[in-house]
Amino acid sequence: MPKLKVIEKSVSPNKKRRTEAEMRDVISNLPDSLLLHILSFLPTKQAVSTSLLSKRWRPLWHSLSSFDLEHPSSGCRLFHRFIRKVLKLVDLKPVKKFVLRIQIHHYEPCKYITPSKICEWINAVISNKIDHLELYLQPWWSCELPSLGFFTANNIKVLKLRGLTVINLSHVNLPSLEVLHLVYTRFSLAVSLEMLISACPLLKDLVVRSILFGHYKPLNNIGGLNHLITAEIPQYLLPMKVLSNVTVLRLNNNNVPSFWDAVIKQCMWPFSDDMPMFYNLTHLACVLTVEWTKMVNCLQYFPKLEKLVISESSFDDEAGITSPPEPVLDVPPCVSLHLKEINFCCFNGSDNEREMLNFLIKNARVLRRVSVK
Repeated sequence: MPKLKVIEKSVSPNKKRRTEAEMRDVISNLPDSLLLHILSFLPTKQAVSTSLLSKRWRPLWHSLSSFDLEHPSSGCRLFHRFIRKVLKLVDLKPVKKFVLRIQIHHYEPCKYITPSKICEWINAVISNKIDHLELYLQPWWSCELPSLGFFTANNIKVLKLRGLTVINLSHVNLPSLEVLHLVYTRFSLAVSLEMLISACPLLKDLVVRSILFGHYKPLNNIGGLNHLITAEIPQYLLPMKVLSNVTVLRLNNNNVPSFWDAVIKQCMWPFSDDMPMFYNLTHLACVLTVEWTKMVNCLQYFPKLEKLVISESSFDDEAGITSPPEPVLDVPPCVSLHLKEINFCCFNGSDNEREMLNFLIKNARVLRRVSVK
């Protein structure tokens, strides 16, 4: 049988260049509104670099309503000049989203990137009635920003902060805020965090992770969070009654002092007999700090639970606890009717963990996936 000959058709460099130019022309001929929408997904530095493409692109980035600025590990002076130019544009037109990342890799910030400068930049965009603000600082910097206006911004809907130090708050007013993320943030008093969360009546998404307090006490005076849909918080931070409307609840122990022993950690188990019913909750992530039968009995409060994640197991079988475990009263309805996925992270293989897994797998009739790490 004769072999078939494969003929490769080469493309001349001139034709290739013409094809690329035609593609650029197609994009350039799009309306400004669509091009600006595309540029809004790019870091601001890349969006500005498109001004070098042609005259058509040169003034386009001036009309951006979203800025994503990241300070490099070097070049403080150039970044300072660039952000001042951006802020001049902010003064001339409304800006919806402003993201600022300060990546300082040494312990003494340069003279161009100081807390007072950052405060000046943030307040400049807040005065423009911005509705989305993200500020990311290095966690070890512990940057204290004086006179920040975003705690009383009427229009802001999304606020994400990392690496800040918050001194005593005297007044908080965030009537439009829907998303609040606090990561590696230090509060001198726990009551300041309590005041902050209580001042967000429309809050839908709450993340509190790796929070530090100068003086800590449980936050028992949180107002109603009736619109909350997702929450990720330390397992001991808030009373369960303020979270009863959520669909997704992630609880962690990342703020537990290392010198606390297993008996004290058990007191932090947030589920008790006076818990409310979580009628909307389908996804629960928590830390196993008690005997497994107590945890399984608490699943009755989550009648629609579909996904259970044990993010960590802090229960120690060798802790010397002599009290007998409470019996399993009954198979919780969510286990037999709705539970589809179980994820067990940081599995240590203790008797407590194995017994719980055996019980769940045996009684979960619609279970589809089990992951043990």
